[in-house]
Amino acid sequence: MVRIASTLMLLVALSSAALAKNKLSFHVLVNGEEVPYSLFSFFVMPGEVLDVSANTDFELQGNDLSVINISVMAYKVEAPAKPGAYSVAISKGEERMVLNILVLTPMSNKKGEYLNGYRIGNYPARMLNNDPIYERPKGLFEVTEATANLQLTPHFNISQFLCKQAGGYPKYLIVRERLLLKLEYLLAIAQAEGLAIETFGFISGYRTPFYNKSIGNVPYSRHVWGGAADIFIDQNGDGQMDDLNNDGVVNDKDVRYFYNLVEAEYNKQEYKKFIGGLGFYKKNSRHSGFIHVDVRGKKARW
Repeated sequence: MVRIASTLMLLVALSSAALAKNKLSFHVLVNGEEVPYSLFSFFVMPGEVLDVSANTDFELQGNDLSVINISVMAYKVEAPAKPGAYSVAISKGEERMVLNILVLTPMSNKKGEYLNGYRIGNYPARMLNNDPIYERPKGLFEVTEATANLQLTPHFNISQFLCKQAGGYPKYLIVRERLLLKLEYLLAIAQAEGLAIETFGFISGYRTPFYNKSIGNVPYSRHVWGGAADIFIDQNGDGQMDDLNNDGVVNDKDVRYFYNLVEAEYNKQEYKKFIGGLGFYKKNSRHSGFIHVDVRGKKARW
Protein backbone atom coordinates (compact mmCIF):
# COMPACT_ATOMS: atom_id res chain seq x y z
CA MET A 1 0.00 0.00 0.00
CA VAL A 2 2.90 2.39 0.74
CA ARG A 3 4.40 1.78 -2.70
CA ILE A 4 1.04 2.31 -4.44
CA ALA A 5 0.36 5.51 -2.50
CA SER A 6 3.82 6.94 -3.23
CA THR A 7 3.51 6.06 -6.92
CA LEU A 8 0.12 7.75 -7.16
CA MET A 9 1.50 10.84 -5.43
CA LEU A 10 4.29 10.92 -8.00
CA LEU A 11 1.77 10.53 -10.84
CA VAL A 12 -0.36 13.41 -9.54
CA ALA A 13 2.62 15.70 -8.96
CA LEU A 14 4.20 14.97 -12.32
CA SER A 15 0.87 15.18 -14.14
CA SER A 16 0.16 18.63 -12.67
CA ALA A 17 3.54 19.86 -13.84
CA ALA A 18 3.03 18.35 -17.28
CA LEU A 19 -0.31 20.04 -17.76
CA ALA A 20 1.43 23.44 -17.67
CA LYS A 21 2.71 22.69 -21.18
CA ASN A 22 0.85 20.27 -23.39
CA LYS A 23 3.26 19.75 -26.28
CA LEU A 24 6.94 18.94 -26.50
CA SER A 25 9.47 20.60 -28.75
CA PHE A 26 11.11 17.22 -29.45
CA HIS A 27 9.71 13.93 -30.80
CA VAL A 28 9.22 10.93 -28.49
CA LEU A 29 8.45 7.44 -29.79
CA VAL A 30 6.99 4.77 -27.52
CA ASN A 31 6.86 1.34 -29.17
CA GLY A 32 6.96 3.15 -32.50
CA GLU A 33 4.03 5.46 -31.68
CA GLU A 34 4.88 9.16 -31.85
CA VAL A 35 3.71 10.96 -28.72
CA PRO A 36 3.90 14.77 -28.95
CA TYR A 37 2.32 15.54 -25.57
CA SER A 38 3.84 16.29 -22.18
CA LEU A 39 1.54 13.70 -20.61
CA PHE A 40 0.52 10.36 -22.08
CA SER A 41 -0.36 6.81 -21.05
CA PHE A 42 0.28 3.30 -22.30
CA PHE A 43 -1.65 0.20 -21.23
CA VAL A 44 0.72 -2.78 -20.97
CA MET A 45 0.83 -6.33 -19.68
CA PRO A 46 2.93 -7.26 -16.63
CA GLY A 47 6.59 -7.54 -17.62
CA GLU A 48 6.02 -6.00 -21.05
CA VAL A 49 8.96 -3.98 -22.37
CA LEU A 50 8.45 -0.54 -23.90
CA ASP A 51 10.97 0.96 -26.31
CA VAL A 52 11.25 4.70 -25.64
CA SER A 53 13.31 6.86 -27.98
CA ALA A 54 13.54 10.45 -29.16
CA ASN A 55 15.11 12.54 -31.90
CA THR A 56 17.44 14.08 -29.32
CA ASP A 57 19.26 13.07 -26.18
CA PHE A 58 17.08 12.90 -23.08
CA GLU A 59 16.91 11.48 -19.58
CA LEU A 60 14.38 8.95 -18.32
CA GLN A 61 13.67 8.26 -14.66
CA GLY A 62 11.05 6.09 -13.00
CA ASN A 63 10.19 4.46 -9.69
CA ASP A 64 9.50 0.73 -9.32
CA LEU A 65 10.41 -0.01 -12.93
CA SER A 66 13.38 -1.63 -14.61
CA VAL A 67 14.98 0.97 -16.89
CA ILE A 68 17.82 0.16 -19.31
CA ASN A 69 19.71 3.01 -20.95
CA ILE A 70 20.40 1.86 -24.53
CA SER A 71 21.89 5.19 -25.67
CA VAL A 72 21.50 8.92 -25.02
CA MET A 73 18.45 8.76 -27.31
CA ALA A 74 16.86 5.43 -26.33
CA TYR A 75 15.74 3.44 -23.28
CA LYS A 76 13.92 0.22 -22.56
CA VAL A 77 11.38 0.22 -19.73
CA GLU A 78 10.09 -3.05 -18.29
CA ALA A 79 6.65 -2.91 -16.70
CA PRO A 80 6.39 -4.37 -13.17
CA ALA A 81 4.83 -7.76 -12.60
CA LYS A 82 2.22 -6.24 -10.29
CA PRO A 83 -0.77 -4.57 -12.02
CA GLY A 84 -1.28 -0.90 -11.22
CA ALA A 85 -0.38 2.68 -12.15
CA TYR A 86 3.28 3.61 -12.57
CA SER A 87 5.12 6.40 -14.35
CA VAL A 88 8.40 7.54 -15.79
CA ALA A 89 9.60 11.10 -16.32
CA ILE A 90 11.27 12.00 -19.60
CA SER A 91 13.24 15.23 -19.53
CA LYS A 92 15.23 17.37 -21.91
CA GLY A 93 16.56 20.55 -20.32
CA GLU A 94 13.58 22.33 -18.75
CA GLU A 95 11.02 20.23 -20.64
CA ARG A 96 9.41 17.23 -19.01
CA MET A 97 7.07 14.53 -20.19
CA VAL A 98 5.16 12.16 -17.92
CA LEU A 99 4.59 8.70 -19.35
CA ASN A 100 2.04 6.72 -17.33
CA ILE A 101 2.58 2.97 -17.55
CA LEU A 102 -0.70 1.31 -16.65
CA VAL A 103 -0.12 -2.37 -16.01
CA LEU A 104 -3.09 -4.58 -16.82
CA THR A 105 -4.68 -7.35 -14.81
CA PRO A 106 -4.45 -10.47 -17.01
CA MET A 107 -7.71 -11.81 -18.39
CA SER A 108 -6.52 -15.23 -17.24
CA ASN A 109 -7.59 -14.07 -13.75
CA LYS A 110 -11.20 -13.92 -14.92
CA LYS A 111 -13.56 -16.41 -13.31
CA GLY A 112 -16.48 -17.05 -15.60
CA GLU A 113 -17.76 -13.63 -16.63
CA TYR A 114 -16.21 -11.82 -13.66
CA LEU A 115 -12.87 -10.21 -12.92
CA ASN A 116 -12.47 -9.56 -9.18
CA GLY A 117 -16.24 -9.24 -8.83
CA TYR A 118 -16.71 -6.92 -11.83
CA ARG A 119 -18.78 -8.41 -14.62
CA ILE A 120 -16.90 -8.36 -17.89
CA GLY A 121 -18.89 -10.90 -19.87
CA ASN A 122 -17.23 -12.74 -22.73
CA TYR A 123 -15.42 -11.48 -25.78
CA PRO A 124 -16.30 -13.12 -29.12
CA ALA A 125 -14.41 -16.37 -29.66
CA ARG A 126 -13.40 -15.37 -33.19
CA MET A 127 -11.92 -12.20 -34.65
CA LEU A 128 -14.28 -10.42 -37.06
CA ASN A 129 -13.06 -11.07 -40.63
CA ASN A 130 -9.85 -12.40 -39.06
CA ASP A 131 -8.88 -8.78 -38.32
CA PRO A 132 -6.33 -8.58 -35.45
CA ILE A 133 -7.97 -5.42 -34.06
CA TYR A 134 -10.66 -7.81 -32.76
CA GLU A 135 -8.24 -10.04 -30.90
CA ARG A 136 -9.40 -10.57 -27.33
CA PRO A 137 -7.58 -8.23 -24.91
CA LYS A 138 -4.92 -9.99 -22.86
CA GLY A 139 -5.73 -7.83 -19.87
CA LEU A 140 -7.74 -4.91 -18.51
CA PHE A 141 -6.68 -2.06 -16.26
CA GLU A 142 -8.08 -2.11 -12.71
CA VAL A 143 -9.61 1.24 -11.79
CA THR A 144 -9.99 2.10 -8.12
CA GLU A 145 -11.31 5.22 -6.41
CA ALA A 146 -7.67 6.37 -6.19
CA THR A 147 -7.04 6.05 -9.95
CA ALA A 148 -10.50 6.93 -11.33
CA ASN A 149 -9.49 10.52 -12.12
CA LEU A 150 -5.95 9.82 -13.27
CA GLN A 151 -5.07 11.97 -16.29
CA LEU A 152 -4.27 9.85 -19.32
CA THR A 153 -3.37 12.80 -21.55
CA PRO A 154 -3.40 16.58 -21.04
CA HIS A 155 -7.18 16.74 -21.58
CA PHE A 156 -8.64 13.28 -20.92
CA ASN A 157 -8.82 11.14 -17.78
CA ILE A 158 -9.77 7.58 -16.91
CA SER A 159 -13.25 8.44 -15.59
CA GLN A 160 -14.36 9.63 -19.03
CA PHE A 161 -13.80 6.17 -20.50
CA LEU A 162 -15.33 4.04 -17.73
CA CYS A 163 -18.15 1.71 -18.73
CA LYS A 164 -21.61 2.94 -17.68
CA GLN A 165 -22.64 -0.35 -16.11
CA ALA A 166 -23.70 -0.34 -12.46
CA GLY A 167 -21.35 -1.47 -9.74
CA GLY A 168 -18.66 -0.21 -7.41
CA TYR A 169 -14.89 -0.41 -7.52
CA PRO A 170 -12.81 -2.01 -8.74
CA LYS A 171 -13.85 -1.42 -12.34
CA TYR A 172 -11.90 -2.44 -15.43
CA LEU A 173 -11.21 -0.95 -18.85
CA ILE A 174 -8.81 -0.72 -21.76
CA VAL A 175 -8.20 2.32 -23.98
CA ARG A 176 -6.26 2.26 -27.23
CA GLU A 177 -3.35 4.68 -27.28
CA ARG A 178 -4.18 5.63 -30.88
CA LEU A 179 -7.67 6.69 -29.72
CA LEU A 180 -6.16 8.95 -27.06
CA LEU A 181 -3.96 10.56 -29.69
CA LYS A 182 -6.94 11.02 -32.01
CA LEU A 183 -9.05 12.66 -29.30
CA GLU A 184 -6.26 15.11 -28.46
CA TYR A 185 -5.90 15.89 -32.17
CA LEU A 186 -9.64 16.50 -32.61
CA LEU A 187 -9.82 18.61 -29.47
CA ALA A 188 -7.10 20.87 -30.87
CA ILE A 189 -9.11 21.19 -34.11
CA ALA A 190 -12.24 22.18 -32.15
CA GLN A 191 -10.29 24.71 -30.10
CA ALA A 192 -8.80 26.19 -33.28
CA GLU A 193 -12.40 26.80 -34.42
CA GLY A 194 -12.87 29.02 -31.36
CA LEU A 195 -14.82 26.47 -29.31
CA ALA A 196 -14.01 27.15 -25.64
CA ILE A 197 -13.56 23.60 -24.30
CA GLU A 198 -10.86 21.84 -22.30
CA THR A 199 -12.19 18.36 -23.10
CA PHE A 200 -15.11 16.61 -24.80
CA GLY A 201 -18.32 15.43 -23.20
CA PHE A 202 -18.57 11.63 -23.28
CA ILE A 203 -21.64 9.49 -23.90
CA SER A 204 -19.61 6.29 -24.01
CA GLY A 205 -15.98 5.16 -23.92
CA TYR A 206 -15.05 1.60 -23.03
CA ARG A 207 -17.83 -0.99 -22.74
CA THR A 208 -17.56 -4.45 -21.28
CA PRO A 209 -18.94 -7.19 -23.55
CA PHE A 210 -21.62 -7.73 -20.89
CA TYR A 211 -22.78 -4.10 -20.88
CA ASN A 212 -22.50 -3.77 -24.65
CA LYS A 213 -24.82 -6.78 -25.05
CA SER A 214 -27.23 -5.44 -22.41
CA ILE A 215 -27.85 -2.26 -24.43
CA GLY A 216 -28.42 -4.24 -27.62
CA ASN A 217 -25.26 -3.21 -29.44
CA VAL A 218 -23.42 -5.36 -31.98
CA PRO A 219 -20.88 -7.76 -30.41
CA TYR A 220 -17.98 -6.34 -32.42
CA SER A 221 -18.46 -2.71 -31.39
CA ARG A 222 -15.10 -0.97 -31.23
CA HIS A 223 -16.07 0.30 -27.76
CA VAL A 224 -15.57 -3.24 -26.42
CA TRP A 225 -11.90 -3.10 -27.44
CA GLY A 226 -11.34 0.41 -26.10
CA GLY A 227 -10.98 1.84 -29.58
CA ALA A 228 -14.03 4.14 -29.77
CA ALA A 229 -15.61 7.14 -28.07
CA ASP A 230 -19.02 8.81 -28.39
CA ILE A 231 -18.40 12.51 -27.80
CA PHE A 232 -20.04 15.92 -27.90
CA ILE A 233 -19.02 19.54 -27.35
CA ASP A 234 -20.24 21.10 -24.12
CA GLN A 235 -18.93 24.61 -23.48
CA ASN A 236 -21.53 25.64 -20.88
CA GLY A 237 -21.31 22.48 -18.77
CA ASP A 238 -24.96 21.41 -19.02
CA GLY A 239 -24.10 17.88 -20.20
CA GLN A 240 -25.58 18.42 -23.66
CA MET A 241 -24.34 19.29 -27.13
CA ASP A 242 -24.03 23.07 -27.53
CA ASP A 243 -25.38 25.44 -30.17
CA LEU A 244 -22.29 25.12 -32.32
CA ASN A 245 -23.65 26.83 -35.43
CA ASN A 246 -25.00 29.79 -33.43
CA ASP A 247 -28.52 29.65 -34.85
CA GLY A 248 -30.12 30.01 -31.42
CA VAL A 249 -31.25 26.40 -31.00
CA VAL A 250 -29.57 23.09 -30.15
CA ASN A 251 -30.55 20.40 -32.62
CA ASP A 252 -29.23 17.89 -35.14
CA LYS A 253 -27.51 20.67 -37.10
CA ASP A 254 -25.07 21.10 -34.23
CA VAL A 255 -24.20 17.39 -34.30
CA ARG A 256 -23.68 17.74 -38.05
CA TYR A 257 -21.42 20.74 -37.45
CA PHE A 258 -19.18 18.62 -35.21
CA TYR A 259 -19.35 15.68 -37.63
CA ASN A 260 -18.28 17.90 -40.55
CA LEU A 261 -15.45 19.38 -38.49
CA VAL A 262 -13.99 15.89 -38.07
CA GLU A 263 -14.69 14.80 -41.65
CA ALA A 264 -12.81 17.85 -42.98
CA GLU A 265 -9.61 16.34 -41.54
CA TYR A 266 -9.93 13.09 -43.49
CA ASN A 267 -7.63 13.90 -46.41
CA LYS A 268 -4.91 15.62 -44.39
CA GLN A 269 -1.61 13.76 -44.17
CA GLU A 270 -1.34 14.19 -40.38
CA TYR A 271 -4.76 12.55 -39.98
CA LYS A 272 -3.97 9.37 -41.94
CA LYS A 273 -3.09 7.32 -38.86
CA PHE A 274 -6.44 8.25 -37.29
CA ILE A 275 -8.62 6.89 -40.11
CA GLY A 276 -11.61 5.03 -38.73
CA GLY A 277 -15.31 5.20 -38.07
CA LEU A 278 -17.35 8.40 -37.85
CA GLY A 279 -21.00 8.20 -36.83
CA PHE A 280 -23.82 10.74 -36.45
CA TYR A 281 -26.37 10.32 -33.63
CA LYS A 282 -29.38 12.50 -32.89
CA LYS A 283 -30.50 13.56 -29.44
CA ASN A 284 -33.11 11.33 -27.79
CA SER A 285 -34.70 10.90 -24.36
CA ARG A 286 -31.58 9.19 -23.00
CA HIS A 287 -28.72 11.28 -24.27
CA SER A 288 -27.48 14.37 -26.07
CA GLY A 289 -26.74 14.32 -29.76
CA PHE A 290 -23.18 13.13 -30.37
CA ILE A 291 -20.68 11.76 -32.85
CA HIS A 292 -18.88 8.42 -32.71
CA VAL A 293 -15.17 8.26 -33.52
CA ASP A 294 -12.91 5.21 -33.59
CA VAL A 295 -9.51 4.04 -34.78
CA ARG A 296 -10.35 0.87 -36.70
CA GLY A 297 -7.81 1.75 -39.40
CA LYS A 298 -10.25 1.96 -42.30
CA LYS A 299 -12.99 4.38 -43.27
CA ALA A 300 -16.53 3.73 -42.03
CA ARG A 301 -19.39 6.24 -42.03
CA TRP A 302 -22.96 6.24 -40.75
